Amino acid sequence: MLLIHEILGRYDDRAFNGRARDKIWITAADAGRRRLRAVSENGEQVGIDFPRPDWLFDGAVVHDDTRRILVVARRPELVMVVALSELEPSQAFQIGHALGNRHTPAEFRNDEILVPVTDTPDLTARPVRALGFRNIQIRFEERAFAADAPPSGATVSDHGSHRHLHD
Repeated sequence: MLLIHEILGRYDDRAFNGRARDKIWITAADAGRRRLRAVSENGEQVGIDFPRPDWLFDGAVVHDDTRRILVVARRPELVMVVALSELEPSQAFQIGHALGNRHTPAEFRNDEILVPVTDTPDLTARPVRALGFRNIQIRFEERAFAADAPPSGATVSDHGSHRHLHD
């Protein structure tokens, strides 16, 4: 098993030019874990054991043997997309408050809020729909969630003898 202890950079960094790529597919839910087991596309067993929490972002290089690099890839997953373009700023604030009160991971991209569907689409949309906004646009799509950074609401905590990621 290949043991990984750190992120070395991004796949498009000049230092990795010319190397073959092998991917490990990581979900957003696993991207903040300090310890994780995975299998690469080429069948390599991988054990991730970071000394402290980090974020396995899409394109992160976690191994380089000078011939190939092992790169984190994020699969699209079902997310709720809340369009903000037709909403008043106060409505967007209320949506953020409703999601934050439930400690719901959320990502703000352009004029949209993305929320992973962890139960059913109906349950995911319930706190937003409960606000009763007539002009709200909610849809469900397959997208990479939190591919570049941890979602809002996720923080790294240090509890003296151990650190971990809170969602």
